[in-house]
Amino acid sequence: MHIVAIVGSIRSKSYTRALVIEAQKLLEPDVTMTIAEIGDLPLYNEELDPADESTTPASVLRLRQQIREADAVLIATPEYNHAPPGVLKNALDWASRPSSKSTLARKPVAIMSAGGGKFSGVRAFIMLRTMLAGCRMHIMPYPELMVNLSDSFKDGVLVDDKVRDGVRDLMAALVVWAQR
Repeated sequence: MHIVAIVGSIRSKSYTRALVIEAQKLLEPDVTMTIAEIGDLPLYNEELDPADESTTPASVLRLRQQIREADAVLIATPEYNHAPPGVLKNALDWASRPSSKSTLARKPVAIMSAGGGKFSGVRAFIMLRTMLAGCRMHIMPYPELMVNLSDSFKDGVLVDDKVRDGVRDLMAALVVWAQR
């Protein structure tokens, strides 16, 4: 089983990236995960993406290939201004176009979000679920993981065992979801 993770923050020390790195550590030995880099994707422009992909940027082709080769997708999003960040939306736009060749369609996917305050990324989580439904992905309904950043990390490292258990449960459920 191979999972590709898409992290909605391109900051190298982001909390969502730290959650995905933790998820990698918690995988069963027969499961692997790659983190797709999305920071070098140009803004989506249909003119750069003809049907024959002759002028499609290499970074886009790489992302599509990583998703195509994966059995499942994990998306981790921070919450910026009550929504997933634009860089994540841009990656989803590139991966889902053209609609007839979408690498996201019918792919099993799990979501995790992280945010400060009392909402813990729930608004980004909900909006992302809507976006993924539009991409025709098979969204895992449960468990859900929304992490409050206030006490979960220390010096960029996950220190909350309850959150770690939640990450472990999410990854185990995603494997089962993908096997269906």
